[in-house]
Amino acid sequence: MQVGDVVQNVMRVRTNPVVNESRGWKPIEAGYVGIVLDVRPDTLNNPPLNGYCDVALVVDGHAVRCGNYSQGFFEVINESR
Repeated sequence: MQVGDVVQNVMRVRTNPVVNESRGWKPIEAGYVGIVLDVRPDTLNNPPLNGYCDVALVVDGHAVRCGNYSQGFFEVINESR
């Protein structure tokens, strides 16, 4: 996964009720398409478990930012290379 890749979320995102309730957000089901904005390695675990990414999904015609998610929440459907 790299910046610019087109991805689809394979799991629900924005599922933390504490964050969602304070911002008026609803969980987003799997199956939405978006673009990778940033990719970061796992620097907290030794050995690293996985990387993290920020993705902008398109949900009902609106951009929805998903920040600091494990890359496993998304699958690449079109590489930017």
